[in-house]
Amino acid sequence: MRITNRTTRSLPIERIRRTLEKIVEKEIGDVAIDLLFVGERTIGKLNEAFRNTVGPTDVLTFVYKDEDLYGEVFLCPTVIAKNAQRFGCNFEEELLRVVIHAALHLAGYDHEFDVSQSKIMFQKQEAYLKEVERHDG
Repeated sequence: MRITNRTTRSLPIERIRRTLEKIVEKEIGDVAIDLLFVGERTIGKLNEAFRNTVGPTDVLTFVYKDEDLYGEVFLCPTVIAKNAQRFGCNFEEELLRVVIHAALHLAGYDHEFDVSQSKIMFQKQEAYLKEVERHDG
């Protein structure tokens, strides 16, 4: 797993790595994942190019299922911080929630195109978050 921080924000990289590795191993297996932290401009361009949605978002997940690279996750700490404020939680909690959310997308869970999976996905997301906070927080 490669984690690249292309922002100036300090991030709990090792905690993120442990969280993502644990969930990916459990849900998918031993696969190569790239996790990239980017700014609002970069994620906004990706969001428009791949989702036809103007403006930045918190996370984008791309699943390739290639042997060399199973998937990529792009996260925007600035948007995550804004969402944390809006949802009334701290930055690290929202960051971990989004990392877990991305891991579930990598595992094939979907809430946008297959709403029947939405409830299961969000229940798993919150259960994993509680587990991470209990063991790692």
